[in-house]
Amino acid sequence: MKGILTNQRGFTLLEMLIVISIVGVLAAVAVPRFTNAVALANTARIQSDLQVLNAAVVMYQTEKGTDPTKIEDLGNYVLDIANVKPPKGECRLKDGTSLKVTATSYALISDAKDGIQATCEGKKLNDFWRKE
Repeated sequence: MKGILTNQRGFTLLEMLIVISIVGVLAAVAVPRFTNAVALANTARIQSDLQVLNAAVVMYQTEKGTDPTKIEDLGNYVLDIANVKPPKGECRLKDGTSLKVTATSYALISDAKDGIQATCEGKKLNDFWRKE
């Protein structure tokens, strides 16, 4: 029994340090790429939602002859409007900055230049950008 225990080998400290270093380098490369991919996906989702909502605004205006006052007014033009919500997390803006989305719903705003438009965190469709 004594001979069996003495022939066992484990990893040396040097081997463990090398493995930990490799894992650390891989994590340092992978984490920023992953967070960038998530931000680009969030941006694409917001752009898509805003485009659909803006199209629904135009349909509402055409059919009713008035402007919608809230997102819920677009229920006849957007399937399951109650569940159309912006994703949480980072997204990219056209000016090169990031925006942390904390809003729980989209909103409608009106201005003289663009009329009624859907927004996320006060930003319009043209404010978002998916540049890598």
